[in-house]
Amino acid sequence: MWAEIENKNKDCVFNGSYAGRDLYDNKVYNNITVYLESERNFVVTEKTNIKPVSYFVGREEELQDLRQIIEKGYKAVLVSGMGGIGKTHICRKLFEEYYVKHKKGEDEPFDHIGYIEYNNDMDSSLMECLQYKEQNNPELNKEAAWKELNDLASGGKLLLFVDNVDKSMSEDVSLQRLETIPGAIILTSRYTSFSDQFELYPVGFLDIEQCKQIYTKIRFGSSEKTLSTEEIQELEYVILKLAGRHTITVEFLAHLAKTKSWSVKKLRKELEEKGFRLAFHKNGNIVNIQESYEKLYNLSNLTKAEQNIMEAFSIFPYIPLEAEICNQWLLSDAGASEDDDILMGLYEKGWLQFDMVQESYVLHPVFAQFIFDRCKPKEENHCGLIEGCQKSLEIPESGFALGCQKFIPFVTNASEKLIGDSNIQQAVCMSKIAYLLRYIAEYKKAEELYEKALRIRERVLGEEHPDTATSYNNLAGVYAREGEYKKAEELYEKALRISERVLGEEHPSTAASYNNLAGVYAREGEYKKAEELYEKALRISERVLGEEHPDTATSYNNLAGVYAREGEYKKAEELYEKALRIRERVLGEEHPDTAASYNNLAFVYDSEGEYKKAEELYEKALRIRERVLGEEHPSTAASYNNLAFVYDSEGEY
Repeated sequence: MWAEIENKNKDCVFNGSYAGRDLYDNKVYNNITVYLESERNFVVTEKTNIKPVSYFVGREEELQDLRQIIEKGYKAVLVSGMGGIGKTHICRKLFEEYYVKHKKGEDEPFDHIGYIEYNNDMDSSLMECLQYKEQNNPELNKEAAWKELNDLASGGKLLLFVDNVDKSMSEDVSLQRLETIPGAIILTSRYTSFSDQFELYPVGFLDIEQCKQIYTKIRFGSSEKTLSTEEIQELEYVILKLAGRHTITVEFLAHLAKTKSWSVKKLRKELEEKGFRLAFHKNGNIVNIQESYEKLYNLSNLTKAEQNIMEAFSIFPYIPLEAEICNQWLLSDAGASEDDDILMGLYEKGWLQFDMVQESYVLHPVFAQFIFDRCKPKEENHCGLIEGCQKSLEIPESGFALGCQKFIPFVTNASEKLIGDSNIQQAVCMSKIAYLLRYIAEYKKAEELYEKALRIRERVLGEEHPDTATSYNNLAGVYAREGEYKKAEELYEKALRISERVLGEEHPSTAASYNNLAGVYAREGEYKKAEELYEKALRISERVLGEEHPDTATSYNNLAGVYAREGEYKKAEELYEKALRIRERVLGEEHPDTAASYNNLAFVYDSEGEYKKAEELYEKALRIRERVLGEEHPSTAASYNNLAFVYDSEGEY
């Protein structure tokens, strides 16, 4: 394994020896660890507070049918129906019923229940939502999540909801793995079939009485106010003729009437004057919902700031976003402040959905599609949003990337829908997402994005531009991670030639290229070639950055790693000590890089048989990593591993 230090001048990396025992050592790599049964909760996903809407009515028949189907032991059920008619409401209600029964200690047929909000593909959705044990090797996390799911379902006592699947099994092959899960699975989608493994349960429109109940509950809340006979007749007309018994439309009209303090008669008058009317085919598909919703959109009289925020939500995936993040990303972008209460106002008007427990907002896909088509959001109107999204991908000093990982779908959507494919800003955004994906070992996804970014830079900037060289470096780094050293070597050499010609041999980015290429040589066992380039990079760092610079310390570290690989432990020890002294002075004793230096020096002592000195430094590195990075960080796991090997060498089994 080779440590990576980000080059602050460009987004390429220095590659050098990590030393210490490798996280990818076969003694660790072969086993995926999962939770013990005693460590598992009844709710096995992160979404523990999934609540149905407070005005949930009707659907008793659907709930009863689904209960019977899954409790009879059917493995999988597809709840199918058009967007906006309440599939999610039904699933959340059923989820809540089992959760409440468990909390009360009542008998129920499942040992575990979970709720997955599908986004983009099943692999990433599972990793985002399921509670599973993260591995020392991040590359194994996907398989660890699936293994945890299989273990949970092995006794046939798991109920899993997978909500809002918008791809077929041919489009997302990871969905096919659900067919092998023995527990009960309820999957919601607009698709009418997936495979023979999934029994179809179609969901239709609510009847008129249920629609009236929803409208009344939203319009009047907990008050005892009721509608007159005349108003009931007006409401029946609105629901049947104008809203077409479409659940989310009925909900929105109720919110609209409540916000405007309109009577039903006034609501009908406004809708008809605007020509609002949802029409349907006989098979239940909406024909002109976009055109009709545009008329509703005008009715709401949104301010410029409100429109800006709705545009932002229209480009987001259908995933709840924490209120705090909404404030950070959206309010400054819209020129508003938290005191304006814009987000809560949009919820009260019925545009946004708000989860009181999780304090998160989301926009229903039906609304999102027509707002996006109507407004056609432009990059220049959402610069603050793009900046906020991209900043969320920056890995913190602790190195804990899970907090960043959850924002990838938002940043991906923002870049795809706001920035043109041939825009340099798109290449920058793709590179930021790819860097995070590489960090969490999603190499194939990172490779795809780095390739796209490279094509944009080659086309717009040309092959001789320094930023194009950066793209060669980035893509080569992924190839090296995947073990494709020849492909990595070719691109690193290309990047180096550009840096030497355009920036000169004394530039820090050129030194980074020497480091990168040397790292590949070292991986291939060509230590002499690696040593030569590492020495060249070190001389540049010493002259340009100075001996006290952290990047110079990294160069000492890299060169020492080659010496250690060649068995020249005394030379390695000298350079590791030099790197350590710099890091202690410049970064401090509590910095993760300083801990890495303790680790590397300990490795040399360990290799020389000085186990007590190695043990002391490994323990020091471990204490820092536990305090600064936390017990769940891969580097902390490496320290546990390294220390264990020393104990093994000392016979302390």
